[in-house]
Amino acid sequence: MPLLKEGLKKLYFPSTVIRLVRNGPNIPEISNSLTFRVPPSMNKFDIKSYLSNIYKINVLTVRTSNMPVKIAGSGGNTVLKRQKFKKAIVTIDHEFKWPDAPDSAKFGIQEAANQRSRIMSRLKGWRIRSSHASQEAKKVEVDGETPKGTLRKNIKTSDG
Repeated sequence: MPLLKEGLKKLYFPSTVIRLVRNGPNIPEISNSLTFRVPPSMNKFDIKSYLSNIYKINVLTVRTSNMPVKIAGSGGNTVLKRQKFKKAIVTIDHEFKWPDAPDSAKFGIQEAANQRSRIMSRLKGWRIRSSHASQEAKKVEVDGETPKGTLRKNIKTSDG
């Protein structure tokens, strides 16, 4: 009799979050493999124990791969980075089918999109200034000339 048995560890309030994500394009919609996004600190045994104890899933195999930090883009002096994570592909004993997408009318998603398009149509033709242009517009006029590329009205004040 082995001293350690898999799946007997009790987890009441887990401190880690495992996210179920859509499978890649090479895996069919109905299959017995699931893809999870897990923290890099979790290992295969932790993932198997987590799924078997909390969700009562019979896990056959667990494959993991570390996904590196990915630079999403640079905007000026800032560089945007995607956080590193671990991808776990878990094979279970029965087939899993993703549920159908919810009806957008039921949750009001289409109404929100229509309202946004109505608001944006009101602003049609307006030019939205960038932060650089607004800073240039705030500068004091030098020799009666406005900074290049900005629109400014001369306001005349009457003395007296």
